[in-house]
Amino acid sequence: MLRRYRGGDVLMAPRQVGNYRLDRLLGVGGMGEVYQAYDSHRDRYVALKLLPEAFSADREYLRRFQRESHVAARLREPHVIPIHDFGEIDGRLFIDMRLVDGIDIRVLLDDHGPIEPQRAVSLLSQVAQALDAAHADDLVHRDIKPSNILVTPSDFVYVVDFGIARSMGGRQTSLTITGATIGTLDYMAPERFAGHDVDGRADIYSLACLLHECLTGVPPFQGKDLPSLMYAHLASSPPPASSLAEGIPPALDAVIARGMAKDPADRFATAGALTAAAREALTEAPVPAPVPVPAAYPPTAARGERAGAGDRRGAVKAPVPGPVPPGERYTESIPYVPRQPPYVNGADRPPRSPAGSRSAAEAEGKPAREPSWRRRGMLALTGVVALGIVIALVLVFAGPRTGGTTKTGHVAAPGNSGVAASIAAPTVVHKIPVGNTPCYVQVAPNGKFAYVTNQNAGVVTVLNTATDQVSGIINIPQGPPQFVSFSPDSRTAYVSIYNDSDSVHLVAFVNTATRAVTGTVTVDNQRPGPPMASPDGQYLYVPNHNMTMNANSNVIDVIDTASKQLTGRIAVPMNPHWLAFSPGGQYLYSSDHMSGEVTVLNARTNHIVKEIPVGETPHGEAISPDGSRLAVTSIGGNFVSFINTATDAIVAQVPVGKSPEDDAYAPDGSHLYTVNNVDNTISVVDTADNQVTDEVPVGSSPTSISVLPNGRQAYVSDENDGTVDVLDIAKPGG
Repeated sequence: MLRRYRGGDVLMAPRQVGNYRLDRLLGVGGMGEVYQAYDSHRDRYVALKLLPEAFSADREYLRRFQRESHVAARLREPHVIPIHDFGEIDGRLFIDMRLVDGIDIRVLLDDHGPIEPQRAVSLLSQVAQALDAAHADDLVHRDIKPSNILVTPSDFVYVVDFGIARSMGGRQTSLTITGATIGTLDYMAPERFAGHDVDGRADIYSLACLLHECLTGVPPFQGKDLPSLMYAHLASSPPPASSLAEGIPPALDAVIARGMAKDPADRFATAGALTAAAREALTEAPVPAPVPVPAAYPPTAARGERAGAGDRRGAVKAPVPGPVPPGERYTESIPYVPRQPPYVNGADRPPRSPAGSRSAAEAEGKPAREPSWRRRGMLALTGVVALGIVIALVLVFAGPRTGGTTKTGHVAAPGNSGVAASIAAPTVVHKIPVGNTPCYVQVAPNGKFAYVTNQNAGVVTVLNTATDQVSGIINIPQGPPQFVSFSPDSRTAYVSIYNDSDSVHLVAFVNTATRAVTGTVTVDNQRPGPPMASPDGQYLYVPNHNMTMNANSNVIDVIDTASKQLTGRIAVPMNPHWLAFSPGGQYLYSSDHMSGEVTVLNARTNHIVKEIPVGETPHGEAISPDGSRLAVTSIGGNFVSFINTATDAIVAQVPVGKSPEDDAYAPDGSHLYTVNNVDNTISVVDTADNQVTDEVPVGSSPTSISVLPNGRQAYVSDENDGTVDVLDIAKPGG
């Protein structure tokens, strides 16, 4: 019988296993036990998983365990629980993992019931990122279930037990385990029952099962015995989640049905595509207010709770016709007609899933194609034969009903092996003289160069990021350059220009190959702030950096980048200073300096869907690499707010240095850096536990920070010193 423990609740007499002192039992199941342990060799606390002794005697499994644990250990994705070490110790296989402060989704569901749809999709989107990274490395998890998903107090997700996954193409093992239970069968893809080769689509099936359970509180199939549960996975359609619990958009039923398609070819191609479709489904139908969640875990605040605020899940407020009257504040968008198709990247809007469990062929009226593994012969599903088959197949990957780990550590680097893991204490390794008043620095998306605006000198300085040397100067005759950004392909730079008298206010287009100004656009904003291109590069959004009250103090200008024409204006709360897009381009976030709010815009319609109070003078914005968090600095309050982008709820407000003007994430998502203008420091925030790990001294009056895409260095502009600091932010050899 599988026993479940709450992480950290089961104290025990310490005992020694090799160099590990076992202090606390965290979880136990068919795959062994998990302990909070002290590693005397490395002087640290870890989560130690000890596998059953029978595994050590199986030489075939031992070889596979060593090979695949090595693959799992090299995964550098923030949502994969980092593996420190693995091997055999005192006759048992072990996995040494990071200790994390969190509870698993099994406990969350058991204690608090179904999870509100927005939060559920947000949590599983992080699981999807871990799975897609593993699948890219030819690793299948094979045991995605609630107890293998850990959730921290800030709703950051870790996927555990990758160290016991098997490679793509591997078949089921014949080794049986005493502790195997129906628990894992609740999420097992049908092709696994037939004993055929599996790939990452088996994990996608399990993820769809998990989504169903998060929304409803129960797995999609609830067979009372092994044969009936196996038959349900092989032959039955999942019951619509919307029929089992209130507040679930029916569009999510189609997403789950496609994710649980019997034939792997009919499922989503990636886990990310499944959760993207789920996010899309949430925008297509209203959802009632969420159910309460425990105070220890941030609630999924209902959108639109403030009077007059739009609701991403409900009706969008009607646009205000005509221009904005001078001096009047609207919280609506001024409509304009963009060229078609809409200018958002289609990556976060996959094709709608077919209704029910029909395949794409059936939806088109074609004969349904029988899954290849079913054509090769259906298993007998009756009597002792079926029971024997299932027991032989549940096997190795019936992991603990609760996993569990506690305590904190640092988030690992992402799955992209080209991205370095960031460190908690960066150092300034170089200072680059860049001329008079460098007020803003920005690295191009391709990482090959950076532009620095020299306000008083009227030039843009070009840095070669390979050599950290100045490689050119671009004259900006139109006026003082203030801010700069780039097109997604790095071919065009956009330079915001304004003077002290506000008689010049425009955006210059610079060809980064020729370093020539190719055109300018005069904007309504008298002091255009940092421009932001849409992810597809078709439109440029320009906020108003002017803190005086005038006719355009609440306007974001929209420029068509092809025609270099001003095509629209969006009214938001007073003084939009900084902008950030969600990774897929569906939402645009504006930090409204004088209003103390962050405005969430639907980038397809430019309509406001939410206004989030964040405290005084919000300034710099940064979106996390996985899109799950928005970090906003308060230049007057000396803190940074972290906003959950799925729920629009503030999950933490972290004190940093004085006057944080700008911020940026490390590409691995582990750390956020704030530029503290008065303190002359950079604050480093660990995003796993929202704690400041270091204050790094830099030059005089730092104003901005930009990070190389590979995560190895960051650049900080020091306005009073005429320098750019080069920060080493990566682990040695990372």
